Amino acid sequence: MSLLMIDLDNFKRINDSRGHQMGDAVLVQFVSVVNTLLRSADAIGRLGGEEFVVLLPETPVELAHVVAERIRSRVGELSEPASFTVSIGVATTLPIGDSVDALLARADAAMYKAKEKGRNQVVLG
Repeated sequence: MSLLMIDLDNFKRINDSRGHQMGDAVLVQFVSVVNTLLRSADAIGRLGGEEFVVLLPETPVELAHVVAERIRSRVGELSEPASFTVSIGVATTLPIGDSVDALLARADAAMYKAKEKGRNQVVLG
């Protein structure tokens, strides 16, 4: 199983400059676009604010990385209702087994590395 931790880059700027209704429209559009790139077994959920997690069951890290890059690329093409980018951290269960908390923590740490490296990228954790 793999997890993608996704943060909409500089989302506060959209809310502050264009209003919360525009921010809400961006969130709805983001989820809609991501859903078109996922399989029926995959799931996306909002953790809060502008952070999302995507669950990819029975997915090795190589394929999870491809999915994450597709999401990053597709989101970067959007211009309406606003243009934005995403930073994505990818984590996959280890052979010895992981708790969900450990998997989430690794994906979250990888996402923060993506943000530290300049945003709009995917980092494996």
